Amino acid sequence: MADAGAMTLQPLWKGSELLHKLLADYLGGRIDTPLFCSNFEQAFNFDVDRSALTPVESDAFQRLFDQVVYFSPFPEERAEVPNYRSEEQIHDAARAAEAELAANA
Repeated sequence: MADAGAMTLQPLWKGSELLHKLLADYLGGRIDTPLFCSNFEQAFNFDVDRSALTPVESDAFQRLFDQVVYFSPFPEERAEVPNYRSEEQIHDAARAAEAELAANA
């Protein structure tokens, strides 16, 4: 039988808060591109209930996700695989997502 006084852990971030936090931290220079891409991919795939996203958030974050999964810090890889994205391309995609979210807030 469970202890009636046991504490239930709640998620630190709810809904889209984690994705917004990652985006703000990245564009604010608090995290670098490799960390942003890794954490955003993890969050979008596994940590966020996508049904809790608004249609605008869902579209903007999906487009951003479609870029971050192809991040490569290696120019030689990007030269060989056209789908791979550079830091500049990821930053541009992040700024576009931020602008889209802000325009529809």
